[in-house]
Order: sequence, then structure tokens, then C-alpha cells
Amino acid sequence: MSKKNIFITGVTGSIGRELIRVFLERTEDNLFLLVRPKASDSHEERISKLLAKLGINGKSVGRIRVFAGDVAQGRLGLSERDWKVASGESDEFYHIAALTNLGASREEAEKINLQGTIHALELAREAHQKGRLGRFFYFSTAYVAGSLTNIHSLEDELPEGPVFGNHYEATKFLAEQKVREEMAEGLPAAIFRPSIVVGDSARGAVSEFNVIYPFLRLFAHGLLKRLPSRLDHSFNIVPIDFVVEASFHISRQRDCLKKTFHLVTENPPTLDLLLQVKEELGDFPPVEVIPPEDFLVEDLDPREKEVFSSLKPYLGYLGSSLTFDTRNTRKTLEGSRIPFPNTDRFFLKKIVDYALEKGYFLRKV
Repeated sequence: MSKKNIFITGVTGSIGRELIRVFLERTEDNLFLLVRPKASDSHEERISKLLAKLGINGKSVGRIRVFAGDVAQGRLGLSERDWKVASGESDEFYHIAALTNLGASREEAEKINLQGTIHALELAREAHQKGRLGRFFYFSTAYVAGSLTNIHSLEDELPEGPVFGNHYEATKFLAEQKVREEMAEGLPAAIFRPSIVVGDSARGAVSEFNVIYPFLRLFAHGLLKRLPSRLDHSFNIVPIDFVVEASFHISRQRDCLKKTFHLVTENPPTLDLLLQVKEELGDFPPVEVIPPEDFLVEDLDPREKEVFSSLKPYLGYLGSSLTFDTRNTRKTLEGSRIPFPNTDRFFLKKIVDYALEKGYFLRKV
């Protein structure tokens, strides 16, 4: 098989960096990496530091070309020369870049998640029209269904009337709509929908403490004393290594295009189990779980009200009955030796232990 040129956005995020590692270790492909320069580091310096953290050096580095750009800008912020190279020489495109901060404003989320995807699709469309680009992979989220929606979300369609818990979900929904429109017009694309990405299955290691981790830190600091939810409600978490391994494997299959894949756990843990693990791993203050219909903000003290207000974008992940269809994913992973993740008590202990080891719970809230 001849070498391909793989264009990737979001390379400094948890999924992007691990996908870089997989491509360099298992293929001979060249990587075109879009990186936003910072005031402290140029785009090339950022990648050099990232590769050092990943332990990547030697000949592999020679297969990487770094493009200065920004998904939030028109034409991805690429120079005319780089746009010409990217649109004329890219064989595959992985659009991973996203703003995952659940507390971000609508404007901030739209700028990166929606407009960033529109800009990525512009490049993909031109590259496909030039006869080079054969595949476009978009990393959406399982929560385009809305974390406050109580349905069984199907893989190959967007639900009608989703109830979003935050601007992240809403803007990812709009972005996926754009991808689906391009697919309908002939863009050879596939969509990956991970749920809540947490630490790896081996030891719970993760580069970014998002979504479920802030809850645990509030537990540790005694700032979250009452939670509107039910003990039997589940929350869908997925190890980072499953997301990367599954998406890489699926993207290699000939029949993956025009499909959507839920990268989730099929047996999500419950809030009850999370609270049991919390009690086993540390002297955390107790948390009272109150049925949502009985929960009154007025009953909270001033500090709790402040905490509750900051938690609103996160509450859907512990308070809904949303479930996910996995037929496409299961069928495509058959025979791959990539099992759906087991997110049981043992796994929950791993991710909490890793956060403890890294001092996450000691950080100021």
C-alpha cells in the first residue's frame, strides 16, 4: 500500500495526540498537522514539545509536516501556499478540533465547533474535487442527542428535538448537520461519536481532566453536597484508548463511509457506583442525591448555589436516561480484537486513582 498524506486538526488534544502516535507506529503515512501558534510557542515548537512528551523521535519526525493555522479562521488560517498543498495533496482528513469546555459561551463554542467545522469542510470539499481526498472523518460527540434527552440515540441519524445541556452539545449538533449535508452531496465521509472520554483502560491515564472529573473534585472539596439526580442513572464514559483504537480500525475499513459510529460503553456505570467508589478511595464528604423534581435551588446555601450554577452545563451527564445504538460500531469491530470497554467499579477506581496520583483533587476549585 502506498503512503498517504493524512491531514489532522486538533492534534494537541487528547484524541489527536494519541492518533498521531498510532499513525506513526503502525503506518508509513505522512502527517499534515494543523497547529495554532501561541504567543509563547510557534506552531512548530508546540509540535516539537508534543512529540517529546509522546516519546516520538528519529525517522518518524521526518514524516510530519506542520501547518500554522486556526480552525476558527476562514480557510483554516492557512497561507495560500499551505492551502494549495493541503487541498492538493491530502488523501485523508481527520477533523478532531473542538472546544470541549462545557462552560464556554455560545459565541466561543460556535466559533470553533461550528465555524471550525465549516472551514474544515471547505478544505475537504476542494481536496475531493481535485480528485485527491478519499476520506473525511469527523469527530462529533454522542451527546449531539442532547444530554437532557431521554431517548435511544441511533447512529445513522440526528434525533429530532434534542434537549441540550450546554453550548458544546448544541454547536456539535449543528456542526454534524453540516457534515451530513456534505455527505449527501457526495463527500466521502464518516462520523465518530465518542461519549465522555476519560483515562485509558490500562491505568486511567489522561491528558485532560474534563466532564466527570470536575464533579469528583467538588466531592473532594466538600463543595457538592446535594445533587439533583437518581442513583440508578448511568453516565456513559469511554476510555481514550478505545476511542483511538476503534476509530483507527474503523477508518481502515472499506465500507466505513456514509456511516456514523457511537464510540461508547455498552454497560455504563451508575451514579450509585460512582459514589461507592468515591467512598472507598478517600475521606470525601457525603453527597445527598435528590430526585430532580424534589430539588430546589432555594434550599441551597449561597456557596452551594454558586457551585450549582457552575455545574449546570454538566448535570445532564448524571441526570438523564439517554442510551446509544452501537450496531454500526459493533459490526465493524467484529474480528478486530477491540472489545467494547468495561467501565465497571475496577475501571472507575483506576481513573480516580490516576487523578489522585496527579494531584488533581488538590487543585483549587
